[in-house]
Amino acid sequence: MEICIHDLWNEYELIDCGNGRKLERFGEITLIRPEITATDKPHLPNAEWQEMANAEFVETSKNSGRWDIFKQIPNTWQMTYNSPSGIRLTAELSQTTSKHIGIFPEQIINWQFIERESANFGHESFLNLFGYTGLSTVFASNFFDKATHIDSIRKMVEWTRRNAEYSGRSNIRLITEDAQKFVEREIKRGNTYDGIILDPPAIGSGAKNEKWIFNEMIENLLINVNQIAKRKSFIIMNLYTHSVFGMDIRELLHKCFPNHNIEMCEEVKSTSTYEGTISHGMFIWMKRI
Repeated sequence: MEICIHDLWNEYELIDCGNGRKLERFGEITLIRPEITATDKPHLPNAEWQEMANAEFVETSKNSGRWDIFKQIPNTWQMTYNSPSGIRLTAELSQTTSKHIGIFPEQIINWQFIERESANFGHESFLNLFGYTGLSTVFASNFFDKATHIDSIRKMVEWTRRNAEYSGRSNIRLITEDAQKFVEREIKRGNTYDGIILDPPAIGSGAKNEKWIFNEMIENLLINVNQIAKRKSFIIMNLYTHSVFGMDIRELLHKCFPNHNIEMCEEVKSTSTYEGTISHGMFIWMKRI
């Protein structure tokens, strides 16, 4: 599946990509960042990229790097998404010590799925596991009485709190905890959810340095997630780790969610203004009606 995010959200634009980098506009700020899936040649010369960009993230090691500043850039800035039905989402963006800035614009297709499907399910509770800066949590909170946001990094939970405040949402429960442990506790407590979204990384650490290794732990987590999904519910997953392309994902989903129907399970790519492409990994939508 290929999408042009700019057609769905005019605040964002993938301008060009190639040679392991991407040139993107986030509101009024344009950035150059590494992108392993940008394998083709860029359309524009590097001099034009640097002329257009406010800054570029240059990797100096596997998990860190530096920002080279070309033009003035604020410490934080905001982007706003207005859905077709009038839902307003405001996101705080910031340069971090990694290449990430607090947003994954491709998530807009998940937000549209939530908005489109919410009428078909109960509206009591929504859960976001590995929630990052919480934009999916904040958006979903418009359709549910209560949204629960889980992330193991306190800084991300506080970032979510600010995004909720900017977007005028107050029905979100924010928890700094390991996703696996939270799900295990919810099973014991008997709590269930109408909608669940999860975005498990390849490797990660919990709030108390619990280890997360995707290939070794994903099946057990999904089996447990199925236990906290209501009889009538939907599940959304994003799998960015490249190891998933060597797995039989549909077989795993059928095993872990035997009563849910798979509506989508495919790689999603973005097209740039100049028709280059980058991959966002696997997007999965499941429903049990």
